Amino acid sequence: MTKLGLKAKDLEPTRTIFHGIVPGLSCSPIGWARLDVLFGDSDHIRREPLWFEMKLPGLKGLITITGDCRKSIECARDGAKLAESLVVAEERRQLNSIVALAQEASAAPIPAEEPADEASFKPSKETKKVKLNPEDPSCSKYIVVGTRLDSK
Repeated sequence: MTKLGLKAKDLEPTRTIFHGIVPGLSCSPIGWARLDVLFGDSDHIRREPLWFEMKLPGLKGLITITGDCRKSIECARDGAKLAESLVVAEERRQLNSIVALAQEASAAPIPAEEPADEASFKPSKETKKVKLNPEDPSCSKYIVVGTRLDSK
């Protein structure tokens, strides 16, 4: 901050929380500052104001985060591989659990079927046959209906 000409009063409050920088703890930057950043070379230059998180309180004083583009890309790639392997491992664990449940279910004894006379449909004793098409003398199709049904 001193090299940039910034003082603590120049920092804006921040609600950012970092994890994994201080082992086992979360920490917040002491603030953030808007700095002009130059992009390009002497032929093509562009200036953009960007917000930067500034310094983190640590167990033994302030932690300053510095950047290394190659290392950042490596970390992002390795982090993505780790996250993917953890997801695959969890999906594999769930799949194995489902397969085990299916195997248990298929190994379980199948209950004996009930005798046909107990499980089959039995119409009420008070039924009658009604011709499906009473106006057609050649129709031989009937339906069985209960005699206690309402005429509607």
